[in-house]
Amino acid sequence: MTLMEPALESAKWDEARLRQAEAAAQAHLVGAVVSSWNNFQVTGRTVISHADGCRVWDVAGRERIDWVMGWGSLILGHRPAAIHDAVMEAMRFGLGYMYESPRTGMLARRMAELVPCAERMRLANSGTEATLHAVRIARAVTGRRLILKFEGHFHGLNDYLLFGVDGAKLLGEINDDGLIDPVPGSAGLPVDALAPLLLIAPFNDLDVLERAFAKYGHDIAAVIMEPVALNVGCIAPEPGYLQAVRSMASQAGSLLIFDEILTGFRLGGGGAQGKFGVVPDLACFGKAMGCGIPVAAVCGKAAYMDALSPVGSVEMAGTNTGRQLAVSGALAALDAMESSGAWHRLAVANDRVVAACRALLQRHGVPAYVEGFGGRIGVHIGSEQRPRNFREVVARWNRDYHVSLYRKLHDTLGLFGFLLPLGPCPEPITLSAVHSDQDIDTTLDRFETALRATPYQTARMP
Repeated sequence: MTLMEPALESAKWDEARLRQAEAAAQAHLVGAVVSSWNNFQVTGRTVISHADGCRVWDVAGRERIDWVMGWGSLILGHRPAAIHDAVMEAMRFGLGYMYESPRTGMLARRMAELVPCAERMRLANSGTEATLHAVRIARAVTGRRLILKFEGHFHGLNDYLLFGVDGAKLLGEINDDGLIDPVPGSAGLPVDALAPLLLIAPFNDLDVLERAFAKYGHDIAAVIMEPVALNVGCIAPEPGYLQAVRSMASQAGSLLIFDEILTGFRLGGGGAQGKFGVVPDLACFGKAMGCGIPVAAVCGKAAYMDALSPVGSVEMAGTNTGRQLAVSGALAALDAMESSGAWHRLAVANDRVVAACRALLQRHGVPAYVEGFGGRIGVHIGSEQRPRNFREVVARWNRDYHVSLYRKLHDTLGLFGFLLPLGPCPEPITLSAVHSDQDIDTTLDRFETALRATPYQTARMP
């Protein structure tokens, strides 16, 4: 599945060049990183020289098994042969042009074949763009203002939805009706202007949702949600919950938007909507859609997608939208995931890692709840109760012990991002289809080594 020739990038970086590169990063990159997410909260930045399969090598030559995998995007691993071939092909016919080509129609048809709601598709460059445009479509077709989202669900870094997320500095106050005050997830947001346009509800609580629709339903343009909350560990929907949200939105004349940036092409070709049998009006895709190629999309029912220009009057376009590099890469990624059996491999490996982690934690007396979907596996240390929402994750998480385990795994046992702690919740373990049985065995052995060396300690009282 990946290119087989050895990666020689590290040989280019002799000691003198490494010093120059480090000096340049320190002088000219903000915080010495190109993205703030590359500065891990506990262990800081790691400078990678090259990557292959499910492994990364830092500039000191240390090899590590990667459990971040491009924040969930690299299902086919680093340097997949199918993507390499697609990029080479795009270079031959013009990888940079963003005009219409036969391939754009083929990609749209491929999405329609795989995704239940995808009668129409429009490309974007990131999940942040896709969710921004999805709520714009919803407001245009309904003529309404409000967007209902769920606490802890992350929909990218666009201003309109960056409230009530795991990056916020505190939890919002719970009001008498059960809705939660919108807390900004970043400085620089015009809170007074944007917060009144949002309703934030706890996930998996139908009573609060019913009251919200009873009070505000006439002005709710859309409900946007992660159908499985995979940005805050892993929180599954209660049985029947997605169906109930679908029903309430339909009855109120509100659109239902699934943010499938993470669930898309991890839970199978149809994403969460295919797995759970609940079809949204619009859905947003990214990450695994390109398996490393920067591409995203809004898909949905024709009646709503046709609000976009040139059929309708909602603008959604961009200079970098639909470049042939992205189109060819996405086509190759979708075909390779399906033809290689990647989705089946992820499902099998997911269940194996979940079961093994549960057994190891129990054996070493560590209270925890472990659950995963499509290779995104949440390890919630501190309680054996299944979390139903973001607030329960935060309340029960034994962060101090989790961090001590993570440090051992990261610093001395060669696991990159395994049990990565982020803010008030743990980042999930991220499998790819190229994590072999041996890679998993090695990781589990190292995890047990860390557990043996780190006896459980209960959380300190704040």
